[in-house]
Amino acid sequence: MNLSELRDLFRYTTGDTAKPPLWKDKEIDGYANDAVDEACRRANLIVDSTSDLAQVSLSAGDSYFDIDESIIYIRRAILASVGRTLCPKVSRSMDEEVPNWESATASVPMVFVPDWNTGKVALWPPSSSADTIRMTVIRTPKDEMVNDEDEPEIAKRFHRALLDWMLHLGYLKQDADTFDPKKAAQHEERFAGEFGPPSSAIDETFGAEQYYDIGYR
Repeated sequence: MNLSELRDLFRYTTGDTAKPPLWKDKEIDGYANDAVDEACRRANLIVDSTSDLAQVSLSAGDSYFDIDESIIYIRRAILASVGRTLCPKVSRSMDEEVPNWESATASVPMVFVPDWNTGKVALWPPSSSADTIRMTVIRTPKDEMVNDEDEPEIAKRFHRALLDWMLHLGYLKQDADTFDPKKAAQHEERFAGEFGPPSSAIDETFGAEQYYDIGYR
C-alpha cells in the first residue's frame, strides 16, 4: 500500500467523509509515518546490509566511525580489506581485557565497541589505512513517506496492520469529534498484537549497546 492508499483506508475506517474532514491529510500522513517507525522499533522489521547506511568509509588513523541515527543496532561489521568480521565488545569488557585500549597504536581493526559514544562506534585498534566497513544493521526507515505513491519501507504483508497505530493516534486528537480514548486503546492493543509491545528508549538503547554482552535482542 502507498501513502495515498493508507490515507484512504484511514478515512474509510473512521467514516471521515465530511467537508471539511475531521483529520487533515497532513495529520494522517504523519500518523502513517509514525506507524512505520513504531513498527520497526518494536519488531526489527528492517534488516539492511546493502544501503549506503550499512557501509562506512575509514581514513587512516580513524579510531571510530559515525552511524546514522536510524540505526537501532549493528548485527555484524566486516572490514572490507581483509574480509574479516569485527568482534563486538562492550566498553566494560574492553576496559577489563585491554587496559587503555582507547590509546592503541593504529593497525588493522579487530573489535568494534558500540557503547562508547552516542552515534559513534569505536574501533580497536584504530585503522592504520583507508578502508571500508560493511555492516548488517537493524534500523528504522531512511526517509518518511511524503508523496502519494511512496510506500512503507517494510514488507507489504505488514502494511495494512499499520492502520491500527494510525487510528490510535487519530483517536487521541484533542477535538470533540475525534477524541475517543477507548477506541485509541483498542487499536493500540491490536497494533501490539501484530508488532509486539512498546520499545522504550531505555530498553532500546540498552539492548543496542549490550546485545553483544548479554544477548538482549
